[in-house]
Amino acid sequence: MACGGHLGWTSPALPHLTGPDSEFPVTKAEGAWVASLYTLGGILASFISGFCVDRLGRKFSLLAFALPQLAGWGLVIAAKSVVTLYIARFVAGIGHGGIYNVAVIYLGEIADKNIRGALGTFLKMSTNLGTLFVTAVGAYLPYWQLNLVSMVVPLTFVATFVFMPETPYFFLIKGRDEEAEQSLMKLRRVNKPESVREDITAMKDAVIEGQRSSRNAIFELVGTKGNRRALVILLGLKATQQFSGHMAIVAYTQEIFSHSGSSLAPSQAVIVLGGAQLVAGFVAAGLVDRAGRRPLMLVSGIAAALALAIEGLFFYLKYEAEVDVSSFTWLPIVALIAYEVMVALGIGTLPYVLLGELFPTNVKGPAVACGIIVGSIFAFAVGLGYQAINSVAGIHTTFWIFAICCASGTIFVFWLTPETKGKTLEEIQAELNPPAKVVPGA
Repeated sequence: MACGGHLGWTSPALPHLTGPDSEFPVTKAEGAWVASLYTLGGILASFISGFCVDRLGRKFSLLAFALPQLAGWGLVIAAKSVVTLYIARFVAGIGHGGIYNVAVIYLGEIADKNIRGALGTFLKMSTNLGTLFVTAVGAYLPYWQLNLVSMVVPLTFVATFVFMPETPYFFLIKGRDEEAEQSLMKLRRVNKPESVREDITAMKDAVIEGQRSSRNAIFELVGTKGNRRALVILLGLKATQQFSGHMAIVAYTQEIFSHSGSSLAPSQAVIVLGGAQLVAGFVAAGLVDRAGRRPLMLVSGIAAALALAIEGLFFYLKYEAEVDVSSFTWLPIVALIAYEVMVALGIGTLPYVLLGELFPTNVKGPAVACGIIVGSIFAFAVGLGYQAINSVAGIHTTFWIFAICCASGTIFVFWLTPETKGKTLEEIQAELNPPAKVVPGA
């Protein structure tokens, strides 16, 4: 939620900052940097989190990365110039990248295989909830109060998460088997150690197998066939997710809605959009462990691409063909809501589920860090390039580019991704790394 708050903050904040009531002037170009620098902070966090996650542990790394998020809000509140906003967004982005890096590992390691997919979707759903919270507050409160209220979310996280357990996998990596047992008992809500010993043994075998290689984790990531396949899937997921324009659409939602000419105020349309995202998130949580990852990914990606193409068509008719669109100003709002719903059902949610599932414990840290780094670079390029492409080729072209990227990326990833529904992390690794066939007489 804290991450979603920072992501969605630009939607109500940029119209104020670039408007006449701002305490200091912010141009459109500067606004694009304010929106995009948040994703660059995530790149730095990915290097830091790889170090933290196996030293501090998953739990305390999450608590540590909440501090830059709090610092970001403090700087936003104190900002008297656009440079301070740049710093605030970059610092908050460090927290975002770190939290996502560690959270996908944490969730993947604490969840039972039957609910792991549903729990993974909550990562995106809670991000959407944070975005909805900030945009709703921004619709009815002035800018300075928006910033103060937004700070409550990361504060609440720090106050509550300190009581959560560390993952059993981390304790096993450190050779603290008894604490791993206690952690799993707490997570499973059981009192007898023998009820979790079979699972602890399977987890320990997976950890030992992962640690058996003497190679550096980075070399292990690219040197093993199954890990390479998982890495290609991961990078394809991040490319599809970001080049579908999600970062730009979240950052400029109110501005995009203002182009429609609808009688529904952009600030209110954003709240409707956020509500639809939440509903879709709950649907995704219910479907991901029933329908599976692959079907959801294909349906959501193709449907999202269609919604983006319709969005682009509306803006083409309005600005290029100069057609009277007053009778269907509702279309871009409906299309954008449909896009966000479809993203929440699959391509925006499942990458975080699969991030925690596809990699063995010994390379999970660098693998997730690699995904966040690449995703952050893509998101930065999309966020900064959105305004530039609009100026050069028109907003309709921007949406058509997003649609093409979304459709082609979805098909590519669907073709490569194995179904992980109902499988333990150990079973997934066995599928990605099948034993070599023995040739008779060799």
